[in-house]
Amino acid sequence: MRPAIRQAAGRRTRFCSVMKADIQPVAEPNPLGGAMASAPPPSSARPGAPTSAGFDGWWTVTIVSALYVLSYLDRFILTMLVPNVKASLHLSDFQIGVILGPAFAVVFAVFGIPLGWAADRYSRRWVILLGALVFGVATGSSGFATTFGALLVLRIMVGIGEASLTPAAMSLIAAKIPRERLTTAVSIFSMGPKVGSSAAYAVGGVALVAAAALERSFPSWHLAEPWRLTLGVAAIPTILVGLLALTFSEPGGGRKERQRDDQSALAFMLASRRLMIPFILGFCAITICGQSLIAWVPAFVDRQFNLSAAAYGPMLGAISMAGALTLVFKGVIMDRLFAKGIRDIHIRFYTWLLIWTFPLAAGVFLLRNAIAFFIVYAIVAIVTIPFVAYMTVAVQMVTPPQLRGRVTATTSIPIALVGSLGPLVVGGITDFVFHDETKVGWSLSLVMTVMIPVTILCLRRCLPALRDAIDAR
Repeated sequence: MRPAIRQAAGRRTRFCSVMKADIQPVAEPNPLGGAMASAPPPSSARPGAPTSAGFDGWWTVTIVSALYVLSYLDRFILTMLVPNVKASLHLSDFQIGVILGPAFAVVFAVFGIPLGWAADRYSRRWVILLGALVFGVATGSSGFATTFGALLVLRIMVGIGEASLTPAAMSLIAAKIPRERLTTAVSIFSMGPKVGSSAAYAVGGVALVAAAALERSFPSWHLAEPWRLTLGVAAIPTILVGLLALTFSEPGGGRKERQRDDQSALAFMLASRRLMIPFILGFCAITICGQSLIAWVPAFVDRQFNLSAAAYGPMLGAISMAGALTLVFKGVIMDRLFAKGIRDIHIRFYTWLLIWTFPLAAGVFLLRNAIAFFIVYAIVAIVTIPFVAYMTVAVQMVTPPQLRGRVTATTSIPIALVGSLGPLVVGGITDFVFHDETKVGWSLSLVMTVMIPVTILCLRRCLPALRDAIDAR
């Protein structure tokens, strides 16, 4: 029996070794012969790298994260006011669609690159402050609009102001936070879209009701229409928090260091194409999934389970908030693994999550029980939709300080534009392939089944180049 036991133990040991191989920092082959070291020294030991975050570093993360939340609140609060705005300004659905969609999205993408350049060349905290003042004042001024044209211009200004935040904030965070703590910091910042959009729906509804009650209680004051008051109130916290950008520091010598090299972001990305091409393609694919879920899950729930928005809205909101909160937990895990020598953990970890949840993502929209659907969908949404932290941390890790603002903006543009095709693809499959609106779940399942494997393959493809780039920084 003892030889059999030893053989079984040996097989079990070999199996465990295979399972652990993907998380061990293995030695890289040296093209000149021999073997390279299995892991680089900690980032804090590298010349010019921050040795600790300190109060100023985490205070910076707190302020820019709060502004990120407020930017999404200002961006989405108008969606809660559509019926009131439409009736007050006599707008058509098409005009409302222009204001909510292209007026913001196109300008946000176009201005990202010049504002990223400004973040690379000038004081990042002043870029953040001026951007916050622009989108805060534009949000409040929207309450004074009396025509479609005026509201359109003000929404364009909101887009321009918000385009300044992410490139400058990411560059500052990367400059102040050591690399072994960077994922946690970026995860906190990346909670902004989820928290801000959820807050927009809650705060917008409450503010609208409160403004209407105030108008009825004091008719002699001749207050503005409730939607106008709501937009005015929404601008106040943005302006106040924006001014707090003056309370944290610009890293010493950072401007001169960033101005020293005038290499273009495009030249850097072309030189790093072995990393950047599969990296961008992978995140384009998963963004198609995320945007499809955001756009079509409410319609799927309505058509499949006949639930009202009042019934399923709070559940979807809770799932969205859970996705935001788990980002920090996942960030802490990745920072610990990075400190142990797994340099590509920021993308490798995300591929692990996608591999584990792929069967659920492929089958969730085929479920016919509402409770089972919401349980499984919560897992899928928490894994697939909040991906910005993984992408952004990797970009900051490999990009020279003088290019971080521009590279952040440049990588975001194709991902945002291609990802926006997701809702269109799902609608097209439903209309032109299945010819049945009740089959929207089949369309979503098809998109998830195709795009998640594409994401996994592309992101796994870029891992060797990611390790090399991180070691070179």
